[in-house]
Amino acid sequence: MDKNATYKEVSQQILSVIEGEPSATARYSSAACLLSQAFDYFFWTGFYVVDPVKQDELVVGAYQGTLGCLRIPFGRGVCGTAAATLETQIVEDVHAFPGHIACDSRSNSEIVVPVYDATGSLAAVLDVDSTEYGSFDEIDAKWLEELCSKLLIGATQH
Repeated sequence: MDKNATYKEVSQQILSVIEGEPSATARYSSAACLLSQAFDYFFWTGFYVVDPVKQDELVVGAYQGTLGCLRIPFGRGVCGTAAATLETQIVEDVHAFPGHIACDSRSNSEIVVPVYDATGSLAAVLDVDSTEYGSFDEIDAKWLEELCSKLLIGATQH
C-alpha cells in the first residue's frame, strides 16, 4: 500500500475510534497508537501538550516509543519551533537543526504538526520521529495536518 492510501486508511480509523469521545487524552492516545502501528518508519509518535500553567512550554502527553523529553520550551528544538511559529516543521536531519533537543539519539528525522483546540488556540503538537534520515515529506505534512485539524473536534475535556 502506498503512503497516501495508508494515511487515508489510518485517518479514517482514528476518526472512527475517537468519534463521540470527549477526552482529549483518549483522542491523543488513540491517534498516537494507530499512527505508530500504521508506519514502520515511525520510531516515536506522540503529542506534546501546551502546559495549562506555563503556556509557553510543552509537556509530554500520549505517545508510543522510547522515553520522550518531559518539557520543551516554545522556540526550542523542532517541537518548540512548531509551537512558537504555529507551522509544521519537516526536518530531514535533526542533528543539523539549530537547538535540536535529542530526547533519543537514534532519531534522525522528524515532523512536527500543530494541533488546535475548538477555539483555534494551540493545544499541542504532534511529533513523529524516524531513525532514518529524510523520512518525512509534503505527503506526511498534508495528511498529518488534516488529521490534526480534526483531532479535537468534539473534545470537551483536556
